[in-house]
Amino acid sequence: MSKEAYSDFITRFSLLIKKHPQLIITTLSNIFTMRLIGNKTHGDLAEIAIAEFINQYMYDFKSTHVGKDLYRAKSKEEDIKIKNEISGNEFPVSLKAYGDGPLQLSTDKDFQMFPFLEKYGDQIHEKKYIEEIFSSTEFSYFSEINVLPLIYDEKKQRCNILVFDSEMAKESTSYIKKESEGRGRKHPVYRFFDENDRYICE
Repeated sequence: MSKEAYSDFITRFSLLIKKHPQLIITTLSNIFTMRLIGNKTHGDLAEIAIAEFINQYMYDFKSTHVGKDLYRAKSKEEDIKIKNEISGNEFPVSLKAYGDGPLQLSTDKDFQMFPFLEKYGDQIHEKKYIEEIFSSTEFSYFSEINVLPLIYDEKKQRCNILVFDSEMAKESTSYIKKESEGRGRKHPVYRFFDENDRYICE
């Protein structure tokens, strides 16, 4: 039910933004301006600002900022909780503020996914193994969490919201590759690609 409720919210959210783009442009601009104060500041502001944006402009929805309390408990990844006031459905959302570049999904507080992928080696191409990975207990959180990345490009002074569709990501993944070097990387990552070698996430 959480995924269906989230999908309905995203549809309504997208329609509002298309109809009144200046509302979200102003909100995102205020969020990313806080990077002038410090890198961590804009992430905290994003959680509060998006929650309030929903409360002010999306009349059928109510949003609560829960990230601070849950972070202390280190129990869940969610930052805000949204409730559809008509249906009564409630669902969590994890907000991520990213610079233009790799999409690193911070969804694995128990650190299960990376060690699990290592069992399959550095390159995973077989379809049956990819299906095994996505249907495993270790990867269950990949589909459960609703990730809403806020993307910014400081040089070009642009920002946007990316709706990450986990089901589409799973269906599109053709191979998974471990990357250990490049771009000042300190830790290795597994990157997911489609059949045309296009990057999906990591």
